[in-house]
Parts: sequence; C-alpha cells; structure tokens
Amino acid sequence: MRDGQTDILYGINPITEALKVSKRKCFRVVLEGGKINPRLKALMTLVQSKNILIESLPKEEFKKRYRSYIHQGVIGYFSIKETVGLHELISGALEKSANPILVILDGIQDPHNLGAIIRSAAAMGIQGMVLPKHRVAPLNETVAKCSSGAIEKLPITWVPNLSNAMEKLKESGFWIVGIDPEGTTSCYDFKFDMPVALLIGNEGKGVRPLLKKNCDFTLSIPMANSMNSLNASTAGAVVFYEALRQKLNKKAG
Repeated sequence: MRDGQTDILYGINPITEALKVSKRKCFRVVLEGGKINPRLKALMTLVQSKNILIESLPKEEFKKRYRSYIHQGVIGYFSIKETVGLHELISGALEKSANPILVILDGIQDPHNLGAIIRSAAAMGIQGMVLPKHRVAPLNETVAKCSSGAIEKLPITWVPNLSNAMEKLKESGFWIVGIDPEGTTSCYDFKFDMPVALLIGNEGKGVRPLLKKNCDFTLSIPMANSMNSLNASTAGAVVFYEALRQKLNKKAG
C-alpha cells in the first residue's frame, strides 16, 4: 500500500481476483517485457477486456523497479480495498446463513499470518472478519499476496475497540468463541449450530485476558507429541475446517 488512495497488488492470483471479484478500480497494470505463460496470458486478456492501461517494461527495468516483490512478472495499481461497517458485516452474515461464522483477530501483526488467515477463512466459508484499528497488520500488498486473492472475497470491518465489538456481536445473537491452547472444549466436540464469532489471538501471547474473559466458550486443538500450540493461521485453519466439515455433514445427512 503506497498511499491512502492506491494499493499495489503483485502476482497473478491477487490481480486476477481483484479484477473479477472486487469493487476496486484498477488504474494500470505493469508487465515484465518478454514474460509470458498461459496464466499470465489469460490475465492480460482479462485486463484488456476491461480497457485497463497496460504498461510493458524491459525485463531489467521491471526487476529493478519491483525487486522487493515476488511478482510473477505483473504488477497492478488499484484503489484501496473497501471495508464495511460492523452493523453491515453482521446483517450481511445473518442474511447469508442462519448460523454464520465470523472471525475476530486480536493483534495479528504479521502480514503473512493475516493473509494466510484470510485465505483459509474465505476457503472454509467464513462470512466476514473483524479487525482492530490498532495492533494489527495493515491490509497491504503482502497480505493480498499471501491471501492469494481471497482478500477480495471476504468482507472485513475495522473497529476501534474489540471489547465493544464483541458486545455488539453478542447483542446480535453471536456467541464469542476463543481459540486457546487451554480452551475448555475440544474444537472437535464443539457444535457449530449457532451464530459464532471465532476469536484468534496474536502469534506470541494469544488472546488477551480481558477478551478471553468475555468469551462464551474457549476451544482447544488436540495435538500429539506434547505440543501445545500452533501459530495463529494454522490454528484458525483447523477450526475453520472443522466448522465447515460439520455443516457439510449436516447437509449430507
């Protein structure tokens, strides 16, 4: 993210998803001269169909200008990602499902972890994400890349205070469920048959005590070999999948 108006996206998947799904405006796409493969060719066809400016740079100039990116030969300049208000996030989730699942992130400061959580959440059918305005990684180009474009599909809201947001979620019928190594219930024993907001803490300290105190339930993930914790993105993916598995089994049954 370069300023308040423009986002740089890099890599084929993030740019493709932004063009297909997002409401973002694409200002221009920069291509590494001589770089061509079937996926990149398909992306260029999509870009041309939307009448977006394409700039081609000689290979050495492109690599020099964008040397800090794992770019796959393509860079896109977009408007910033649109977020929604908390009320809109809640109402939208309840419209989509009788028992929706949202995710609350507490202090996820590593953009790679944030991107991975967004990717897993979108893939497992999570309806949206609540982020604090402070103590969290920005929604920058690294997050977009690590989410493999999933950031364009997941509704996200920023809130100034997580405790207040949790109270509003409870008032709207959501149960707050923390993921914690010392959780009282195994994630495989918990029944995702109610509106749930899953709370995930940061990479080092986990969920803050005040927020944990306000949880209705806490879930642990059973592990072998005396291990007692996973990183935030992996823990999230495990619980997201368990929730999806239960819903798929219910439909099949």
